Amino acid sequence: MFSSRFHVQGSRFGAKISTGLLAVLLLVSLSQAAEVRERAEAEGKLMMYATFTAADSKTLLDGFKQVYPKIDVAYVRSNDSALMERYVNENRAGQNLCDVMVTTSFYGHNLKKRGLFASYDSPERKFFREGYKDPQAQWTSIYTNYGAFGYSTRAVPKASVPKSFNDLLKPEWKGQVVLESRPYEWFGTTLKAMGEEKGMAYMRELAKQTELRTGRNLLAQLVAAGEFKGALSGYSQTFEVLKPTGAPVDWVYLNPVFANIHPTGIAAKAPHPNAARLFIDYVLSKRGQEVIRGMNRIPDRIDTPPGLARLSENIQPAFAPAEVLDNFERYAKMFHEIFGGR
Repeated sequence: MFSSRFHVQGSRFGAKISTGLLAVLLLVSLSQAAEVRERAEAEGKLMMYATFTAADSKTLLDGFKQVYPKIDVAYVRSNDSALMERYVNENRAGQNLCDVMVTTSFYGHNLKKRGLFASYDSPERKFFREGYKDPQAQWTSIYTNYGAFGYSTRAVPKASVPKSFNDLLKPEWKGQVVLESRPYEWFGTTLKAMGEEKGMAYMRELAKQTELRTGRNLLAQLVAAGEFKGALSGYSQTFEVLKPTGAPVDWVYLNPVFANIHPTGIAAKAPHPNAARLFIDYVLSKRGQEVIRGMNRIPDRIDTPPGLARLSENIQPAFAPAEVLDNFERYAKMFHEIFGGR
């Protein structure tokens, strides 16, 4: 009886201690968050470098401004290579203007290698899966473009829609598949996911079926116009956004699916580091990811699915491995040796 009563009382005492510790930790966390906000508002500014369109950059920063009205926001937007060059040159010159960077997997990888990202383990990162966040907390992907096979619904009967990469080697697809002219990450990632020997054999056969064109939007337009039956190395959203206009296109995922993530992190020498932390917390939060979803993009947060469920269903994501990103020129050379062009 005594032992039982002691056990019950001990359990209650332990529960009270656990509850008390949680309350203390919560208070500490709230206090730290309030301190970061206070410092960020004293900094008063945030500069984002991003590969978004100007309209999407403004939309995202307007959402941040609604939450933190005392922080003035600005952005620089360009393609990923131009942003990387600008950021690196500014860093060399000691002109540290960038607070946060939104880029693509190749440039995110290289920024980390050069020590140009600062570590920040946002509490929101627990809602992101492995592969979508850096183990050292230097970046987290805020949205992903998934490689898909787009096809003409007029030219391709439902029974002929490919279910695997191998289906594209059938005679009916010869000369009817258009491929982006410089899809180096897609090529290297797909090759490695298949196994390099098997992947090389596949790519050599695929090259007999394809023609090259420049620009993923152009690929979708060519398929919509009926110039090709299908397009490989484009993204699912590229075709999906054409459907409401009446374009006769659809798309399907062929596993493994190339996942072009968008690493987002704080600049190593951010002039407004506290404002940068607030921005990272915001863009990784459910509220921020809902803004990303509103841009017709596929958010990476696990509890914020895209507007169209199939955009993220039945995917075996293949992320560009470090071996590909570290040997980019090798894979670019391999691609052109197989597919031609330059």
